[in-house]
Amino acid sequence: MRVLSLANNQITSLPNSLASMQNLTKLNLSHNRISIIPTCVYGMKRLVFLHLACNRLETIADQIQHLVNLKILIVEGNSLHTLPKTICQLDSLELLNVDFNDLQSVPVEMYLLSRLGRLACHPLDKGLHIVHNPLLKPIQEVLQGGLSALYNYLKPS
Repeated sequence: MRVLSLANNQITSLPNSLASMQNLTKLNLSHNRISIIPTCVYGMKRLVFLHLACNRLETIADQIQHLVNLKILIVEGNSLHTLPKTICQLDSLELLNVDFNDLQSVPVEMYLLSRLGRLACHPLDKGLHIVHNPLLKPIQEVLQGGLSALYNYLKPS
């Protein structure tokens, strides 16, 4: 099996036995009641698509870095307060949707995600979806300058 959708099922967790699904490339867990990304997900090394929108996530574990093939990560509509620095090691990411969370800042290493390409607004657009958050750093004015302005703001001088 390469694709698994468990969306809209009121799921709160997954059994660890799902980690054995080593050929899985696409996993949709959106619209459930998940508050912590299940540990088994971080063992699914071939995932290129992970959809966790509209759950109850407050954090993403550092183990996200193990999903080295991930191209699309959708975690919009949760209650994320921060993003782990390790998310910036996912250099294959082409779409990162963290809109409609409680993010007040982003890791300064975010500029390492060079494949994101731009700030995105339309849900199907590749790029970084972030503007719908109560960001304090970077400030909204920086985001108005686009992704390059954001990366320039974050990069150490």
